[in-house]
Amino acid sequence: MDIYSLAATHIHTAARPGPMSAWAEDRYYSDQIAWPHLNQGLLGSIVMTAGVILILGITLI
Repeated sequence: MDIYSLAATHIHTAARPGPMSAWAEDRYYSDQIAWPHLNQGLLGSIVMTAGVILILGITLI
């Protein structure tokens, strides 16, 4: 078997999806760019750290 027939047996012609409407495209990309969901513990840690930095900044001025 030569290289051309080997390559031809592995070429798949899968059906490509049809064109999307503008609404479907906006929905697709908005789902891709969504913010990650923060769990309660991580969010609390971020708020606590920001509060400590704010208090230290105010007291050291």
